[in-house]
Amino acid sequence: MEREQKPVVYVFYGDDELAISESIAELKSRLGDPSTVELNLTTLDGRSLSIEELETAGKSMPFLAERRLTVLNHPLAYMHIGSNRKRVLAFLEDLPEQNAIVLAEYRPLLNPKDKRRGKSHWLEEWGNAMGAKVYLREFSLARGNQLTEWILNRARQAGGEFEPKAAALLASLAGEDVRLADQEITKLLTFVNFERPVVEADVNDLTAVLPEGDIFEFVDALGNRDQKKAVRVFHRLLADQDQLRIFGMVVRQFRLLLLSREILDQNGGEKEIARRLKIHPYVSRKIASQARHFPQAKLDKIYHRLLDIDSGLKTGKMNVDLSVDLLIAEIT
Repeated sequence: MEREQKPVVYVFYGDDELAISESIAELKSRLGDPSTVELNLTTLDGRSLSIEELETAGKSMPFLAERRLTVLNHPLAYMHIGSNRKRVLAFLEDLPEQNAIVLAEYRPLLNPKDKRRGKSHWLEEWGNAMGAKVYLREFSLARGNQLTEWILNRARQAGGEFEPKAAALLASLAGEDVRLADQEITKLLTFVNFERPVVEADVNDLTAVLPEGDIFEFVDALGNRDQKKAVRVFHRLLADQDQLRIFGMVVRQFRLLLLSREILDQNGGEKEIARRLKIHPYVSRKIASQARHFPQAKLDKIYHRLLDIDSGLKTGKMNVDLSVDLLIAEIT
């Protein structure tokens, strides 16, 4: 009987970084004896990759194991150049079964609009054309009510239990930070010693104030043209959190406001915002309220200004605190 072919290339992509990391860890566990795993594992980054590194890793023989595994994070950073893409794909197509490679892209391949239109990404098209040799899987973040269900299921898998209202509260506090939600689940289950369900009071008492609440306060201050408060709240966030993470949350907030404003202008309401943006109903109420403070044209301008700042941060031409202080001055 012919043996079933194992995938040689695993393409993991999407915005659920935790799920992608867990899937990679599961593949690592298949490499055999834990003492030899590191000898059969190479991790590379597409943002600083040379093709020779990838080819060397992919051609190396396994050591006391059936397979070697190479994990290439952020592959599209290297493969967006046509000549690089062509060489990498040709190399992947000739890989032997004993050398598996993971392409891990920690973002969706397509924006939601293109996805709704039925468009496909070239990497998906290539993977599908390769048949059983390539395993494609998208990992999308649980949002809104989906995140509440995720928390309930995660708690059960860990051997504990959440009351639905407690899960919904934690979902609203965690926003899209699944790793943070996972840490809070472990902490809360440990607090109740896995002997009773986690209730709303436990979440209120034990879950630290998360930055999402301050982000809402920051945007409220901008909407009310309160420059002093906006600066104070933003610098309070910077004092306690990673600057780039906070800036990313500000960008996300204004993207949600921009999309929500479009829905409101089309006579949609909070439920429509929650459904279309896949956010928690608690969050959609606050987003809808804030979106009404900003005209569509103003949100367009702010969002594009944030993207310009993001580009400047990545090239080292700007810093977070000064750039956002100037933006606050412009808005207020």
